[in-house]
Amino acid sequence: MYFFKYQKPGLLEFNMLRRGEIFFASPSELNDPNECRPRYLLKGSEELWQRLARFVLQNVIFHSERFSTRGLEAVGKLLSLSDQIGTQLKLAVRNRDLGLEELADVFINILAPLVPIEKTFDSVHLARLVKEFINGKLPAFAAENRFISAFSLSATNPTMWGHYAGAEKGFVIVYGTEDDTIHVRSPIRVLDGCRPLNKNGDRMELGTYDNDCLQLHRVRYGVCPPKANLFRRIAHRFSYSEQEDHYDVPAMIIDDAAEKQEGLIGLVKYSGWRYEQELRAFLLVHDTALPDLRVLSASKSITGLIFGPRMSDQDKARAVLCCRMMKASQQQLAEAVDQSADPFVFFEARSQISRFGFDVLPVGILTGHYSKSGLPFMPVSKADTAIQKQVMKMAEQVSDGK
Repeated sequence: MYFFKYQKPGLLEFNMLRRGEIFFASPSELNDPNECRPRYLLKGSEELWQRLARFVLQNVIFHSERFSTRGLEAVGKLLSLSDQIGTQLKLAVRNRDLGLEELADVFINILAPLVPIEKTFDSVHLARLVKEFINGKLPAFAAENRFISAFSLSATNPTMWGHYAGAEKGFVIVYGTEDDTIHVRSPIRVLDGCRPLNKNGDRMELGTYDNDCLQLHRVRYGVCPPKANLFRRIAHRFSYSEQEDHYDVPAMIIDDAAEKQEGLIGLVKYSGWRYEQELRAFLLVHDTALPDLRVLSASKSITGLIFGPRMSDQDKARAVLCCRMMKASQQQLAEAVDQSADPFVFFEARSQISRFGFDVLPVGILTGHYSKSGLPFMPVSKADTAIQKQVMKMAEQVSDGK
């Protein structure tokens, strides 16, 4: 299968092409403000509701100077309401899904009659802090460090060429995969994962590595974000005793929360983006990663490049040189074209006359030779017959998006 990345003819894009690099962006760095936004619901056991109530009160009390300085007895009295609040929340919700947007009002209606009418507490201020925490901060606890690199399954979409390839003046990088993965590597160990220790795969190790094969996922399009049970995202942050930690209660308690569509977070976009035919790879890290750590080489998966219809001759020459330097850094490029089982192919997108769209035609092959007098580029017509057939078959698949 071939997949594609549209690029503008800019200095950054040529630099990344020279290294075969791709960037993994955080949801906030992408051009859709709804990226990775789920519809948070709450559905769980009475114990989960009780632990949630305690979690909310702890964060409100210990992050508010007005309440945290009231003394241990006053704070303990307020926290002791957690189980009662949790039980009443479960009774109020029963077995229905409660939207996160409803939680603050339900929580406050239950909390208000329970707060002792003393000078120790300011119930109005407490209710405001609870609402601010639930609506403003609680969703942040559910977020995970997930970074995205986006591709397309189409190399001939005029809108994509206009939006992402400098109004047809840029280029499209062609990637190939046989197992729906993309191989990435980093100069340093930044890729967290789990790998077998032996050929049988019966022993595994957790570690941080400098290379990995990341699964490619097809994006779905619709008008509703995926639903996610908030309990499944934040239960590990609740308070547990040492004994509970020892007996893996944090892991087991997740079973009390019904699973929704958590696996679709980051894979559902508004239907208006359908033209992108997007394919995604995710970089998962345990800690927040600085942007420089999220630039990884994927040169092993790059098999060709498509020149844009309006791409200048100078930019085409730059692209050819960048591809030669990228392949040279891999030390995988054969010295002679006829020795290469999988030639690196250059295509050209040409506008169709009778309709909006493009034909993708092969124009050359990357060679292992470079001199100041000539580019490492051989026209397809000068390649041997076997390679010409291979290139034409690739051109058909690239045009069809297969």
